[in-house]
Amino acid sequence: MLHRNIRYNLVNNFMKSFQAGYVTKPPKPEIPSNPLKKVYAANEQLDNGIVYDRKPFKLTLEEGKTYAWCLCGRSKSQPLCDGTHKDVFLKITQRPIIFKVEKTKDYWLCNCKQTKNRPFCDGTHKSKEVMEATTIRV
Repeated sequence: MLHRNIRYNLVNNFMKSFQAGYVTKPPKPEIPSNPLKKVYAANEQLDNGIVYDRKPFKLTLEEGKTYAWCLCGRSKSQPLCDGTHKDVFLKITQRPIIFKVEKTKDYWLCNCKQTKNRPFCDGTHKSKEVMEATTIRV
C-alpha cells in the first residue's frame, strides 16, 4: 500500500509540473552568427590553423564592439588575435576572423580552430581528428 501511495504521489507531482509548463530539459542555446561574415575576406579562408586546445573558451563579449579571433592558433592571447601571424619568419598564411556580436553576453569561442561557424564553437573539438591532433599548444 505504501508503494502504491508513493507511486501515485510521483505521478501526481509530475502531472502538476507538466500542466504548469515546466520543462524537464533546458532549451537548446541559440547558435550565434557573425554579422561581419560577408564583409571581410578572411572569413573565406579554406584552411584552419593548428589545434590550440581541445575545449572552447568562454568569454563575455560586448554588443557593437569589433573583435579579432585568432585562426592560426599561435596567438599568445587566445582565443583573440595578438598579431603573431604577421611575423614573416613564421610563414603563417591564416588571418584573424573579424567579428561582432549582436548581444552582450557570454559566448563560447572555438580554441581548436576547426569550427565551421567561425569564431564560435560548434562542437568540432569532440571529433576524432581533433582529439587525436598532435599540434596542441600547452
